[in-house]
Parts: sequence; C-alpha cells; structure tokens
Amino acid sequence: MHIQYDVQADALTIQLTSERGRPRTVQVAPGVHLDFDRSNRLIALELLDASHHVPRHALEQLPSPKRYLTLAEAAKESHLSADTLRSQIHKGRITAIKRGRDWLVDATALTNYLESRDARGRPAAHPRARVRRGRPKNGTTPKVA
Repeated sequence: MHIQYDVQADALTIQLTSERGRPRTVQVAPGVHLDFDRSNRLIALELLDASHHVPRHALEQLPSPKRYLTLAEAAKESHLSADTLRSQIHKGRITAIKRGRDWLVDATALTNYLESRDARGRPAAHPRARVRRGRPKNGTTPKVA
C-alpha cells in the first residue's frame, strides 16, 4: 500500500496494489474516486479537497508525489547533455536538489522547462535577423539584416 498527498491539488491518494494498466474510475461521492482493475478489484482511492476531511498537518506529513531523476536519467529523458542541464539548474530554470555530489532533477520541472523551450532549443531569433534571398549585387555576398 502506498499513500501520498499532493499539496497543490489537495488530493490524497491511497494505492492499494502496484497494479498497472488502465483502471476504471468510479466517483462514489463528490470528490471521492475509486479505481478498479479489469477484475473489478479495488486498487486505489483518491480523495479530492482532502484538507476539508483530514487535518492539514497530518496530510503534510505524508510523502508527496514528486519524482526526482538523477542528472544522467534527466539527460537521457530530455535528450540534452548533463552539462546543459547542470547549466540550466545553476541559472534557476530547472528545479533540482543536490544530494552529496549528485543533482536530483524534479521531473515536473524538467518537463515544464522542455515545453518552454523554442522548437530548435534556442531562443527565437529576431524576425529581421535572416539572410536576404536573391541574387547578390556587384558580386558581393548576401547580407544579414
């Protein structure tokens, strides 16, 4: 059994089994959801607005759902070098914690960072900064505006 509390969502989850797959979710009361496996066995319970039902100090002592990746795992998942990720951590663009000599990257922060990047991985260029097309005049090379 695994219990976790998400502070931002104010949701308490009690996972009864390590069953994976696509559960069937049933809302049994407002804010109370039960997950069932394919054999209709109860595998999880989720309580939304948990702080209205359980004292907040008790909830905050439960583990949070944050998932941390080592720098090597984050590099593999993001297809960026560990040096690039380390640089972004130092610039404050990716949330990470240091355990001994190793960085542990918050998986959600890594996803947010990757989604915020330009498609090419660099900041968008100024629209006027492009090579002029066409035939060069006087045998010169094309100019960059």
